[in-house]
Amino acid sequence: MSSIKSLPDKMLAWPLFGAGMENLGRNNQPCTVDVPEIGDDELLVKIDAIGLCFSDVKLIRAGKDHPRVISPDLATQPVIPGHEAVMTIVKTGKKVSDKFSAGQRFIIQADIYVKGKGFAYGYAIDGGMSEYSRIDQRVLNGDEGCYLLPLADSIPAGIAALIEPWTCVIASYMIENRKAPQKGGSVLIACEPGNSTAYVPGKLLEDAKPKRISALNISRKTIDVLRAKLPSARIEILKHIPEKGEFDDIFICEVRRENAEKIAKLAKKNAVISFIGRYPDEAWSFDVGGIHYNGWLYQGTKSNNFSDAYNRNVRSKLKKGGTCWLVGGAGAMGQMHTQLAVESSDGPSRILMTDMDDTRIKHVFELLSDKIKERKIEFMTLNPKSFTSPAAFEAEVAKFAEPAGGFDDIVMLVPVIPVLNSSAPLLKKAGLMNIFAGIPAGKEGLLNIRKIANESVRYIGSSGSLTAHLRHTLKLVEEKKLNPATALAAVGGMKDLKKGLEAVADAKFPGKTVIFPHCDFPITPIEKISELSPELAKTLTKDGSYTMETENLLVSKFGK
Repeated sequence: MSSIKSLPDKMLAWPLFGAGMENLGRNNQPCTVDVPEIGDDELLVKIDAIGLCFSDVKLIRAGKDHPRVISPDLATQPVIPGHEAVMTIVKTGKKVSDKFSAGQRFIIQADIYVKGKGFAYGYAIDGGMSEYSRIDQRVLNGDEGCYLLPLADSIPAGIAALIEPWTCVIASYMIENRKAPQKGGSVLIACEPGNSTAYVPGKLLEDAKPKRISALNISRKTIDVLRAKLPSARIEILKHIPEKGEFDDIFICEVRRENAEKIAKLAKKNAVISFIGRYPDEAWSFDVGGIHYNGWLYQGTKSNNFSDAYNRNVRSKLKKGGTCWLVGGAGAMGQMHTQLAVESSDGPSRILMTDMDDTRIKHVFELLSDKIKERKIEFMTLNPKSFTSPAAFEAEVAKFAEPAGGFDDIVMLVPVIPVLNSSAPLLKKAGLMNIFAGIPAGKEGLLNIRKIANESVRYIGSSGSLTAHLRHTLKLVEEKKLNPATALAAVGGMKDLKKGLEAVADAKFPGKTVIFPHCDFPITPIEKISELSPELAKTLTKDGSYTMETENLLVSKFGK
């Protein structure tokens, strides 16, 4: 076992003892707890920096009811939150000392899975809101291998803490929904009673060779075709809509709204729900939270060939030269989406950014104004609060979209169902809505069924990212193709961590907040960093961005 230096016996940490901000730490202060002991196959790391995320706020508000928490009783078995962590190894177990050594720096992919079960860092595994953290075999040998990614010494910890949230943004444009039925999967085909249409599986469904087909009210002709074309499938004839069920692919064939809405909820994770036939120009109720958290995809075709529904409008990137609306585009994460849209050479040519905070809007516009001019983007910002009514605001949004016939892309950066409901009708044919903000699974929104079924309008979303995505973003930073520092709005020391979370919940800062667990100084906006020390302002870049020099001076002045 090797160690970087003598280590303390105690450390500061912010355990979560139950739902609610009042249950984070004790008496609004961090707790003094034992520095974790490690086993022979584990690592002890020093947390150099921890980014604060609205996901942390949602975890704290939910407590043990959060789906990623595994503790049965936080009061007696608390978890330490914090997933946007930057760390340095300070101690290695003897069984892993051949692969790891004291002094190595890493960022962590927090979405950790072992044999398909989630053990998210900062949710199920004690996270980075502490001075030190134990890294066990779940992290070092999970389903994706090692969830630690090496970090170059040239990247400041305060910037590295922004790589994970940047990855979530970038990964949301790398979503790959299925382009064909699940191989060997389970299929549900549903029609209305008395249906006589002869549907055919088509080549994609035939090639998938599903193991099981559940059939509701389908015609005898269709059953005969399925048996002939899919002889290895076990066909189950249903008499009514199942109360429960998990299907990989669901085909809803001109079914009435009340039945279709029930059937669509029988999907398993990453399922594809296809609406077959012609549908009315109506808004139906869909589980929009399931799009983000379960990876559900709604699609359709007018054809009676099930395979024709697939591989239509499967893009996830913003349309090149298109018209884009970023709803909530000046918030901490929204700013990153807006920056990507503006800076991408393959990005949209017309961008509308709306937000509820004029200060944040001004900040983002000033940050990106040079690039907007360079790319000759038609860029407009609107604040709903500036209008006399929601209808007046919506009319102005529609006016921006009108020359293009609607929006090619709408990026939802606020988890508010009424906002989604009012935005969705403005998508044009083959338009795409990215539901980035985490609307809880089970929450329903109103989406136009004809646009989904017959006009190839699509809705996508993602929760977190894969290790490959994080590695991709890290490479962009290392190659200086992405500057994460533009998203850093405030920094603080360990004792002010809860104040930092409250600021995140209140959207106080126009960007991300990063905490340095081994430092003691108040939460401070980057533009006011001279209030901590006049020397710090001199370390920023010309555009006011944080640097390694800034970090070194912060740690030397305020570190333990």
